[in-house]
Amino acid sequence: MNNHKIISIDGGSAAYWRERKLAFRLIREAELAAERLANAPMYLHGGYDEDGDVIPIENLGPHDDMEDAIRAIEADPTAVSILVAQRITRIGGYDIASVICKLGAD
Repeated sequence: MNNHKIISIDGGSAAYWRERKLAFRLIREAELAAERLANAPMYLHGGYDEDGDVIPIENLGPHDDMEDAIRAIEADPTAVSILVAQRITRIGGYDIASVICKLGAD
């Protein structure tokens, strides 16, 4: 038997719409981070060594941004509920564990 938490929705409440707006913003930020990650170069130019060869620097910024975006979604119950309702478990190849867990419990 599944025990579901019953959530009351007050569509006229400013707080309700604030939470929804924030949740959709978090989801969109994750989608944009996924696009940046897909288009980002793997390495950046880090200057030259004493022989004149290029020093490559691994470009970890887009990966960090994507992980931060996924963590922000997982920390927001409204964003998680939106993704559960849409049955979206991944954004940009990154699993959203809290969504997968909730869908698995149903």
